[in-house]
Amino acid sequence: MNYRHFPKIDDCKISALGFGCMRFPLVQGTNEVDKEKTRQLIKAAFKEGVNYYDTAWPYHGGKSEEIIGSIFEEEKLRDSIYIADKCPVWEIKQEADFDRILDEQLRRLRTDHIDFYLLHAMGASRWEEMKKLNALSFLERAKKAGKIRHIGFSFHDSLEVFKKMIDEYQGWEFCQIQYNYLDDDGEKQTSNPGKQALEYAAKREIGVIAMEPLRGGMLANPPVGVRNIFAAAETPRLPAEWGLRFVLESQEIVTALSGMNDMTQVLVNCATASSAFPNSLPQKQLAVVKKAKEWFESRVRVPCTHCNYCMPCPQGVSIPDVFSEYNKASMNGAFEDGVTKVVSSGYLKLLNNGKGADKCVKCGLCAANCPQHIDIPSVLEEAGEKLA
Repeated sequence: MNYRHFPKIDDCKISALGFGCMRFPLVQGTNEVDKEKTRQLIKAAFKEGVNYYDTAWPYHGGKSEEIIGSIFEEEKLRDSIYIADKCPVWEIKQEADFDRILDEQLRRLRTDHIDFYLLHAMGASRWEEMKKLNALSFLERAKKAGKIRHIGFSFHDSLEVFKKMIDEYQGWEFCQIQYNYLDDDGEKQTSNPGKQALEYAAKREIGVIAMEPLRGGMLANPPVGVRNIFAAAETPRLPAEWGLRFVLESQEIVTALSGMNDMTQVLVNCATASSAFPNSLPQKQLAVVKKAKEWFESRVRVPCTHCNYCMPCPQGVSIPDVFSEYNKASMNGAFEDGVTKVVSSGYLKLLNNGKGADKCVKCGLCAANCPQHIDIPSVLEEAGEKLA
């Protein structure tokens, strides 16, 4: 495994691949995490050198923290790894909530400290709210008390808002942004700050963690058109390897988080992170990735990453799954040659289970929570019409 360092935290050697704890394997037919399968994945990743594990208050319905906390304790791994966790800023209504939630997270994780603590899913309005509630004073107080070791934030907004957050507080040690070969241009993809954010953070010696390096698995399992592009390249690589190598090509990236839920993903991603170095891809290979990006951009209908922040829907709509079926149909060429409506077997199942777009009443709760700033009600209506 390759290891990298945060500019301001030179005593931490961080694996180039981090384990995202949002997509653990589930017990078949349920929404319950399969703890034993998760244990085997974590043990395998640790054996391959992964030492950075990223969780959050809402992951797996609040169970992610408890599961990894018990696994780390039972396997006696806590002293050999770094835990990243996040303050659920939407739950903070008064200053006392900061300490209450942090103490509960420490209890769930079965530890006396969190190595990397982030304000979760920050954007313009949340930043202003956090300043009013003295979040920064809380973070500094918690760090002084030893409950957290390092201060950062995860981010979903424009490049300009990112710069504003960076400039308004000198205590940031690291940050986390969505970065992959589809989200690399912060001037074009205004909902994600992109490469420009990496450069801006680097000037201020703030290390960057990449989340969604494989876009929720879409870049690891792309449609045939993209697979053909990669197959034609001089250097043979799996799609996931192309995606991770692109992210790790940037020396500003300290680690790339992957939400791995099967052993093949763990082994492939660990092997890639063990052989990927900054500034190592020749122009011919970068051109291959660019071609794949252009193919995707011409067909993706909804920039959804399946993060589930829009869920649960009060009406029962399975929003990410509807969007997944819509994108899948488009990327498979279903809407080529003037076709405006298609039959999607996956979407029919959602309809039959009462989880289709037809149940949407346009309440707008989902759109308010979407990190990608998707106008979810409108796009649901569009998807329902196209897939019906």
